[in-house]
Amino acid sequence: MATQREILKRIRSVASTKKITKTMEMVSTAKMKKMQNKMAMSQPFSKKLDHIIANLRKSGVEDVFDILLQERPNPSKALILMITGNRGLCGGYNTNVIDKTLAFKEKLSIEEGKEVLLYNIGKKGHNFLRFIKEPMFKHMPNFDDKLTFDDALRIGNELINLFVDEVDEVYISYTKVITSATQKPEIIRLLPITPEKQDVEDASAEFHLQYIFEPNPYKIFQSLLPFYIKVKIYTCLIESGFSEQVARRVAMKNATDAATEMVRDLTIRYNRVRQAKITNEIAEIVGGASAL
Repeated sequence: MATQREILKRIRSVASTKKITKTMEMVSTAKMKKMQNKMAMSQPFSKKLDHIIANLRKSGVEDVFDILLQERPNPSKALILMITGNRGLCGGYNTNVIDKTLAFKEKLSIEEGKEVLLYNIGKKGHNFLRFIKEPMFKHMPNFDDKLTFDDALRIGNELINLFVDEVDEVYISYTKVITSATQKPEIIRLLPITPEKQDVEDASAEFHLQYIFEPNPYKIFQSLLPFYIKVKIYTCLIESGFSEQVARRVAMKNATDAATEMVRDLTIRYNRVRQAKITNEIAEIVGGASAL
């Protein structure tokens, strides 16, 4: 049975851990709010851009040629941009993204016979892929809450150049925000650009107009599509960052609650041991007095 000193030492240790997890929970909450504000500002713009492209594609300009829109015949090479975090202590956030990405890579490789390149963002993804000796095309740390649109611009330009010169398809594996309390890993195709089915249906239902393009549809798409790619990357990075902070906040709250419960149980044990020791000492004093 543990002594008073041992139980008291453990109580202090758990209480110290509780302070750390509580602080990390507060930090994650602050970062989560920051990412939530960025997401709230970017999503309407991103959705409107999706709708514009779907509407233009449905309005008699399907024959406009742009390399970012063209499906490659018999695609043989694909690239997956995987977005993970730099740190752990966030439940299954990183593991879920990595597992989904590797399963999708296996599907492309085995079932479709494509060569697949992995472009990783985030230290946790890089460390795991290096541990299992999975080849990586490129990797970089995650930008976390310091993310700016310029970061998305650089990645977007790089992916566009790769699509033009080397690969036939580009995918993004990230954590999609369904609601503020629900997120799930998702893989979307970034290039070639294909409007989502729902956006096309909405465009068909809402607009029945004849468009006059100035200067011409080709130049409009030429300037709009690269910007669309960069906005899409920025949105995915923000949603992943928000999801990571939500997961870390929940994990730290659970750890804090567990520490609180453990301190309570240890305090009860400490009091019982202390009471038993006092009772034993009183019995010894009474026994000694009776002997005298």
